[in-house]
Amino acid sequence: MQKKLDVEKTIDQWNADFTDNARKPLQDLSQYSTESLEWLMMEHYQFSFRNCEFLWNAAQTTGAFDTGAVKKELIRNYEEESGHAAMYKAALKKVGSDVEARDEFMPTTKFLDAVGELCMGEPSSVLGTMFATETAAIFEHQIFRAVSVEVIARRSAGVKGKPLVAFHDLHLDGVEQSHKDELGIFLRGLFEDQSVVAGEGDRPTIRPQQALEGGKEAIELMKAWWVELFAAMNEKNKVLAMAV
Repeated sequence: MQKKLDVEKTIDQWNADFTDNARKPLQDLSQYSTESLEWLMMEHYQFSFRNCEFLWNAAQTTGAFDTGAVKKELIRNYEEESGHAAMYKAALKKVGSDVEARDEFMPTTKFLDAVGELCMGEPSSVLGTMFATETAAIFEHQIFRAVSVEVIARRSAGVKGKPLVAFHDLHLDGVEQSHKDELGIFLRGLFEDQSVVAGEGDRPTIRPQQALEGGKEAIELMKAWWVELFAAMNEKNKVLAMAV
């Protein structure tokens, strides 16, 4: 008999399924033009630009819990991420990618707006959403570190590219894992068939079904966004190939 997964492990499994599939088109970066890879990096920057907004709003929303522990953790995350978008922007500029020159990609705008709405929902749902996005952030920094290394090599950026790689290494060196783990504590040992789990210690009273729904909605949004990103990349490749 398969062991029943708690809320933390269930969202982890959903995220693993999503990220495993999302990695596949990026296993061979040589198939993409430098312009396509640059475009992908600049779309990812948009999430970084909005991330502090998401964390702050989620912290305020989860302030409605009957303990302040979740809000405190999200504020800690907010403070750690503060200034990171500026670092990312500057590092991209050093390798010749100017985010100010980017044309709006509506699927990214709609995706970010939808994530923003999830951050303003019912507190248990918001907790699930933020746990899911912090888990996916690990995958994203792994992917974009590899993309950065590829673009840097193609542009012979060398030393100029070090800040961009360092930006992703910063997040992979425990930052995102810590954000994920510290939020996961609140979902550990909670199960879908429990309608409400009373608070215990720092952990607030949580509705597991709502937390799962928040996590699922966030992952579905991320899945849909990545489908749009890959479709746009492939189209850019075709256009560039025809122009040669």
